[in-house]
Amino acid sequence: ESYCRSAWNAVDGFLVLLSLVDISVFLASTTKTNMLGILKVLRMLRAMRPLRVIKRAPKLKLALFKGKFFYCLGQDTINITNKSECLSANYRWVQKVYNFDSLPQALMSLFVMYSKDGWVNIVYDGLDAVGVDQQPITNYNEWMLIFFITFMVMSLFLLDMFIGVMVETFHQCQQNQNKVDEVLTEQAT
Repeated sequence: ESYCRSAWNAVDGFLVLLSLVDISVFLASTTKTNMLGILKVLRMLRAMRPLRVIKRAPKLKLALFKGKFFYCLGQDTINITNKSECLSANYRWVQKVYNFDSLPQALMSLFVMYSKDGWVNIVYDGLDAVGVDQQPITNYNEWMLIFFITFMVMSLFLLDMFIGVMVETFHQCQQNQNKVDEVLTEQAT
């Protein structure tokens, strides 16, 4: 009962049960069924299992930019340096659309960077980030470029590998279809 109280344990338990169902369906069926195809797709959820490590290592919960993607929105913010000054001037302390304050938000921000659509704004926000509850300063931390450039280069390699796998799979499927067509043509004649 206490095992199921944790959301991570519930996800892990679900994935283990899914794997057992997958194995039993595979062993019970001699022909491939639609159920087996669906279970193969659901196997991809096993990639979430390593996320349980986050619960066991609290330092992994700390995000690189957590709480740093806020800024003061008002008419004259030149002399504003932090959240309390912003609020005392009757301005608004606003969070950027893409930020790293939670896992879903961080994943969304990284996805935007990976997709190369709007990534420049995230890079500028990262370079300008000063600290939690601190007003951004233009190009405050230029060393963050190392993180962003590394991420962008790695994403290009991953995208190239993904496209390569897709092209190779398509090529293999095309060859298999050609062989099937040849056999069908020979049987028809």
